[in-house]
Amino acid sequence: MFENLVIPGLFATTLFMLALFVIDQVRLSRMRKKLASQSGLIEILKNDVRALFSGSVGEDSRIYKLEQRLRRMKERQEQLENSKHAERPYEQAIRMVQKGSSIEDLMSVCNLSKGEADLIVMMHRDKDQSNDTQEQYH
Repeated sequence: MFENLVIPGLFATTLFMLALFVIDQVRLSRMRKKLASQSGLIEILKNDVRALFSGSVGEDSRIYKLEQRLRRMKERQEQLENSKHAERPYEQAIRMVQKGSSIEDLMSVCNLSKGEADLIVMMHRDKDQSNDTQEQYH
């Protein structure tokens, strides 16, 4: 009697094991497909990262060049401002001459040498005043 139960039990066990094997094969197939799709996604992401990296390297060099250009422009602006400050005593001296200031006033107020003050007076004094100045020199 026990023998009659063993064969159907073994048969049932074999069917059960076969069913588990089929289920495992289906799961394994799904996992392989999922792994393949995720591997493809990883490759796409790697390519994107490479593209971003190579683009950022190009941007870094562009930013560096722009920073250098900005630095040069600032230096030029400072040079222009310094040259304007250097010209201001002459501009002030010209205005003073046009108002009739003397050479001594130009020398003391604008810190000019006698030659610079004489030149500014000769170049910028009105004609009427110029005749008076020429008479002083003769």
